[in-house]
Amino acid sequence: MKALAVLGSPRKEGNCAVLLQHFLQGMRDSGDHQIQEAFLHQLSISPCRNCDSCRRKMDRYCVIADDMQQLYGAFVEAEVVILATPIYWWSISGQLKLFIDRLYGLNADANPLFFKGKKLVLILTHYDKLPCSGAQIALKMFEEIADYTKMQIVGVLQYSSGEKHVRESAEKLEEARALGKDLGGKTN
Repeated sequence: MKALAVLGSPRKEGNCAVLLQHFLQGMRDSGDHQIQEAFLHQLSISPCRNCDSCRRKMDRYCVIADDMQQLYGAFVEAEVVILATPIYWWSISGQLKLFIDRLYGLNADANPLFFKGKKLVLILTHYDKLPCSGAQIALKMFEEIADYTKMQIVGVLQYSSGEKHVRESAEKLEEARALGKDLGGKTN
């Protein structure tokens, strides 16, 4: 199985990153999977210009020459996409928002198979206790995206950190590994 794991946090050792790594370890434990990881904070991804070149030129995904170009192919080929983001100001991180906005360049209307049937896993971390209104807003956004593109949300993992790093929660780390293992085992 091919997977694309996208880390939208600016912190390589933050709660999102740690949960994502435990999720991916669970996937790897379940079988031989091809997993490409993207740490968005280290990439240069420009905002969508709304130039609509992706609608007029069918031979390219997007005319913006930046690091998003290396992610388009991985996204299209992936059977599973894992998106990990902290919740900042009632929404996803700016890094992940740029990535999501640039998926417009794949032109879901003309290329529905770039999205349709893809499994989507969401890892959301936040300071607030559950229910976290920012996480609920982000989940609603992803539900709308999945509905439009015909992707399927197959897993949601949330962690409310408060003052406690997820490394201090063996239960949450095991939940992440178990979710990854379960998903990886189903797609072998």
